[in-house]
Amino acid sequence: MSQASPFTITAASIKAQCGLPVVIIGNGPVGMRVAQELLNRAPSTALVIYGEEQHRPYNRVKLSAWLAGEIDSDALHDALTHPAFASVDERIGFRVTEIDSEQKFVIDSSNVKQPFQALIIATGSKPFIPNIPGVDISGVYSFRNYADTNKLLARRASSHHCVVLGGGLLGLEAARAMQKLNTEVTLIEHADRLLSNQLDVAGAELLHAQVESLGINVIIGDGVSAVLGTERITGLRLRSGRELACDTLILATGITPNIELAQQASLAFSRGILVNDEMQTSVKDIYAVGECAEHRERIYGLVAPGLEQAAVAAANITGTETHYSGSMAASRLKVVGTQVFSIGPMGINEVSHFGSSYIYHDADAGIYRKILVHRYRLVGVIGYGEWAETVRLQTAVSEQVRIYPWQILRFLKTGLVWPEEEAEDVNAWPANALVCQCMNVTRGTISDAIKNGACRLSEVSQTTGASTVCGSCKPLVASLLGNDHVTEPVRYARSMLTFAAITVATITLFFLAIEVPYASSVQHEWRWDILWRDSLYKQISGFTVLGLAVLGLALSIKKRVRKLDGLGAFDYWRLAHIMLGVLVIATLVAHTGFRMGEGLNFYLMLSFSSMIVLGALSSTITALEHKLKKSSALIYRKRSVLWHIFLFWPVPGLLAWHVLKGYWY
Repeated sequence: MSQASPFTITAASIKAQCGLPVVIIGNGPVGMRVAQELLNRAPSTALVIYGEEQHRPYNRVKLSAWLAGEIDSDALHDALTHPAFASVDERIGFRVTEIDSEQKFVIDSSNVKQPFQALIIATGSKPFIPNIPGVDISGVYSFRNYADTNKLLARRASSHHCVVLGGGLLGLEAARAMQKLNTEVTLIEHADRLLSNQLDVAGAELLHAQVESLGINVIIGDGVSAVLGTERITGLRLRSGRELACDTLILATGITPNIELAQQASLAFSRGILVNDEMQTSVKDIYAVGECAEHRERIYGLVAPGLEQAAVAAANITGTETHYSGSMAASRLKVVGTQVFSIGPMGINEVSHFGSSYIYHDADAGIYRKILVHRYRLVGVIGYGEWAETVRLQTAVSEQVRIYPWQILRFLKTGLVWPEEEAEDVNAWPANALVCQCMNVTRGTISDAIKNGACRLSEVSQTTGASTVCGSCKPLVASLLGNDHVTEPVRYARSMLTFAAITVATITLFFLAIEVPYASSVQHEWRWDILWRDSLYKQISGFTVLGLAVLGLALSIKKRVRKLDGLGAFDYWRLAHIMLGVLVIATLVAHTGFRMGEGLNFYLMLSFSSMIVLGALSSTITALEHKLKKSSALIYRKRSVLWHIFLFWPVPGLLAWHVLKGYWY
């Protein structure tokens, strides 16, 4: 966005020439951002804002949170901030039916003629309805606006099996939200993966497993050929020939730009309303922004580019010549509770021979990261799981920042492109770096809000809009405030801590040599020492320890064999691994009576018990990670896991010697 000499039309002339207002058609997030930008630049600008729906302006991005019950309907609404003297006329529930581009007026659904000095079309888009037989019967819903969400809220209470068609972000959010009342949910995606525009195959497999672990059925590589039922949906016939019984179908199959008004007004259009770099249409003083606008043969289906376009249009209308050169489409979102980041030619659009890809994968932490480097320039990124560098990475890709070999080596080893201390220093980011992707809020805007008295996360959110949608930028905002944002603990954190404490306490008894004494007389009713005196009992307990230890190795197999992802979420496997460790300790007590042994037996016990203690330490760090400084937690967890694995290697050899010696002698 570059600035040059002022237009002949100034903010003052807008008000002076016949007192005509700036008219905005559309009161969605982009339309309201235009209005706010105009008021910020020229508070005396007269505005008339048309909103077709019978509701106050609301943020459509938050609809999925409302459907999921995470917020109430009041949290959807965003009011304009302006001085008392500002002339703002919000005409809610009135649809513009005609634009006269020559005489410069619009006509609304009540047949009122409204002249304008400048006109902004921000009509957005409507759901794309695929041409499927039966798609128009009762029980089939779209998910795009306030009314759609209200219908789905009512339907959710009585639906037994809901199918969501479309595995993009909207489809995933709809599927998760419809689960709230224990409704069975199935998600169908015709592509070979979920979030195909954002994720590669490996990243999508992690998301697939995460979605299924939440109880959502996922069908990929298939589509719907027909909706079954006469008056109401009873099921679906898939392209594969399979039939699926259901009572609700939600279409999340993309968008179609609303360009009917532009067509009626003879504005140039293609798939969207054609605009130049000033966001002006083919007719002077008429602008188009958001999902209805087509700039350089591209329509952006994301809110952030629309907000950038809104700022450019407002600048040009108020007299500052500003140019829009396009947006680097980036997704930084919370998807079914997991952060997903994607920018550049990634996902299904990735070209295999373009650049070199480098991957970092930490299954323990549920992290998958991929960078695409072309001629030592960062051109694309995928991130699944928390990643503190995403904002800086977005700036780096947008500016084609050079990436050096040692940065690639660091990424392959640690998953970080820059040193850890640099990644966390949000205050050092450029003022124009985006912190909140959803609301297009920069680091400079947030810093200004903090300087002006916003000292809490809620106050910054209210002032700037940051972190009010998906929430993935809350840690960044908290860091700018100087606070450590409280994140959620991993699943089963309390159980992990309990088992770790039991493990450490038991192993401590071994190291303190607090041995269980032998029975002092054969007259005892129960001879407990038979457990480590009798050969049969020793063999039973010994091979039980061995069997449990081998079973515990299944965790590492689960982490490395992708085909096992359908056997449950990693959280379950990790807890099962920890529980097996506790069972090993209990069986080991029965096998030894807290005796460490001598010679090679002593080294076997030392290696085995140390390995278990390091595993317990790793569990403790993972369970408490949300309370620790991120950089420290990451280092401690990696080191404890590394030592846990390292101490395992002597065990098979020492154990084999222990068994062989027992049978030999």
